[in-house]
Amino acid sequence: MCEKCDEIDLRIARYKYIASRINDQIALDGVAELIEAALAKKAALRCEPAQE
Repeated sequence: MCEKCDEIDLRIARYKYIASRINDQIALDGVAELIEAALAKKAALRCEPAQE
């Protein structure tokens, strides 16, 4: 994966951690939207998998 994909993966992990710590549905909906946006951005990059 490319460096940008790694950064997006870290961001998604942080969003999921935040979601696990809150109970407010409005905030959870917002976090879900952030995760969806990050996944869409990652899909738009279309990085090639690392060759080992």
